[in-house]
Amino acid sequence: MQTEKVYELNGCKLVVVFATQLVSIKEPKALKKYLSKDIDARSTVFVSQIKQDYLNFIGESLSITNDSMVIEIWGHVYASHLAKAARNLVQLQLIESFADFVIKRSDTIECGESEIDSNRVFWDVLANFKGIILNFLPKRLK
Repeated sequence: MQTEKVYELNGCKLVVVFATQLVSIKEPKALKKYLSKDIDARSTVFVSQIKQDYLNFIGESLSITNDSMVIEIWGHVYASHLAKAARNLVQLQLIESFADFVIKRSDTIECGESEIDSNRVFWDVLANFKGIILNFLPKRLK
């Protein structure tokens, strides 16, 4: 069973699909716009709302920490951002192909519990460094 919800936050329509042990965040351009200001606070608000709605729709808590989910979102949003920048700066086919792959993979963010998401442990480890990671992120995305 899947349920879809559209969040309207700060003028951005963010689409999330809920399934057992998994949430998928669509509309990367809207998410990038939403996170273009006050990324830490906005990420926290968005993840909290997603997790509350997951509980309401699925009937149990999503077994992903808030920080792990935030870091995964940032990883996807900024990976796409950096890949586009690299593609525009370096006109080599290998770089362009890799950048296109990263951009395509970051268009949908799938946050799954560890039983179904082999990358969960990676995001969980990075979550321990959220404050440090935040310091390295651009303060504003265009």
